[in-house]
Amino acid sequence: MFMTPSLRTGLRQAVLALALSACASLASAASVFQIEIDTSSLVAANGNTGLIELQFNPGNGGTPYAQVLLNNFVGFGDPASAQVAGNVSGSLAGGYTIGNNDIGGWNDLLHAVNFGGKVGFTVSFSGDLDPGASGLESAFGVALLNSDTYIPLGTSDVGGNLVVMNWNSLGNVTATALTNQIGTSVSAVSAVPEAETWLMLGAGLALVGSLARRRRLAA
Repeated sequence: MFMTPSLRTGLRQAVLALALSACASLASAASVFQIEIDTSSLVAANGNTGLIELQFNPGNGGTPYAQVLLNNFVGFGDPASAQVAGNVSGSLAGGYTIGNNDIGGWNDLLHAVNFGGKVGFTVSFSGDLDPGASGLESAFGVALLNSDTYIPLGTSDVGGNLVVMNWNSLGNVTATALTNQIGTSVSAVSAVPEAETWLMLGAGLALVGSLARRRRLAA
């Protein structure tokens, strides 16, 4: 059926809230994940282009602040196609950041993607830790839509999600690739150190080497 953008977004927001305690397939203290979706089976019925919708929403008003950083995009289309709502900033070139604290209660990125191959990206989670919290979480949802009527593709999930990932205030992530008709994978990956981290590591090693040399000369 035809689904307006506001109805689709509202439905997914509600389903993500309900899904906050339902994910159990991949639990990890890691904060960086690779998501890949095989869109090859979607071309025949939907053409060569579609949309990906990415939401990051809190469970309730007391949920601690958290955000996701999206990078390493594969299969994404025209950067000018991006539509955002809520606390979303960035670009394909520099990465997108989605926070969970928009006053309207939902944060949404809609972007064109190319069907026929892999669509993928990395997502990293960070946020305010609160060891005393009673399980408050935020949910990150991934959906594919056709390009004209915003119908979810490749899944029977009521909210149209292919993947749901939960971040909780203890810093843990629980991820599920929901039952769907296309290949979807979620895997934990090691974070790549920033350039500044490599420079600090190199300086530290140089200092250690210098001290060791001085000790040898003094001996």
